[in-house]
Amino acid sequence: MTFQISKCLLAFVFMVCCSSTLFAQENQPSVAQQSQPSVEQQLAGLQRLEAMQPDSIGPKYQQAMLLLSTVVMHTQDGKASSYLEEAQRVIGKIEALNPQKAAERSDLATLQGFYYTCVIVQNPQQNGPRYYRDALDNYSKALRLNPNNETARFLQQKFMEGMK
Repeated sequence: MTFQISKCLLAFVFMVCCSSTLFAQENQPSVAQQSQPSVEQQLAGLQRLEAMQPDSIGPKYQQAMLLLSTVVMHTQDGKASSYLEEAQRVIGKIEALNPQKAAERSDLATLQGFYYTCVIVQNPQQNGPRYYRDALDNYSKALRLNPNNETARFLQQKFMEGMK
């Protein structure tokens, strides 16, 4: 139940942020003057949310997804390795909560699969053969636990496309 409330709260926060950004863009003369919040700013917001709900998986899940998405999109960024390490730390915090619900365990497996995908993307020749099976196994586990996990399905599909 707490996880569902967290998802609703995160969705609400996301909608408020998007609508306020849209409103700000409409009231400013130039889109070029607008700046997206940095990864660090977004992460800080999610960490504040986590501090309010320390036993909730939702804010931790969102942090890990933000970090891992950033690594995949900016593999050559000097911060990619530190983002990957931070994502691993956040995933460890989720594991420490020992999620019992299938949906929460599915989300954890999705994050673990995405983590291995990021490790592979950083150095495909070295890490591909080593972590390919780990990524696939975690995506499969996520979908076994929750066949409706669209994130796991999407990431698994993108992983398979990328490996061809």
